[in-house]
Amino acid sequence: MSDRPEEDTGVRTAESRDARNHVDIGNKVNAIIDAAEAAAQEIGENARREASEILQKAERTAAARIEELTAEASRLRSEAESYARDMREAADSYGTQHRRTVEEESRQLLAESEAKARQMLRAAKKKAEELETNVAARHETLKREAKMLEERKSRVLENLRDLAAQIQDALVEPTEERAREAESIEEALEVDRRR
Repeated sequence: MSDRPEEDTGVRTAESRDARNHVDIGNKVNAIIDAAEAAAQEIGENARREASEILQKAERTAAARIEELTAEASRLRSEAESYARDMREAADSYGTQHRRTVEEESRQLLAESEAKARQMLRAAKKKAEELETNVAARHETLKREAKMLEERKSRVLENLRDLAAQIQDALVEPTEERAREAESIEEALEVDRRR
């Protein structure tokens, strides 16, 4: 029997050691779990903190980008308005300049037309005066010629009357004196024909 208590004691000691080992292992597992939970909690907090920082950084970046894009859009709109204003001013300036050029050309054409009209009027008046002078001179010439012809006609008629009277007298009494008169008449007629 003495062996049995020794055996009992050895078993109990081994069991007690195993139980202590189990308790130690359990404590260690609990400590590991606690450490893991603490680490997980710390990792979670770090992740939340980092996520929050990333989110804030993203919000700041987005706000900066929005501000940058808004400023760029504002600048582009301002440039577009300035360009449009410049183009309107250029178009107005071109229109004004073109209108002035057209008005100046119109004034020049009108002045040239009026000058040509005055020149033509002067030339027409001069030609009319020349024609009037020529007509007056021709009229005077015709009047003189008509007067000369009238005078000549009168002389011829008178000579014809004298001739007729002489012929009549010659038919009535042919005398020597009348023959001389006939010769003088013939000579007078010869002179008239030569003229």
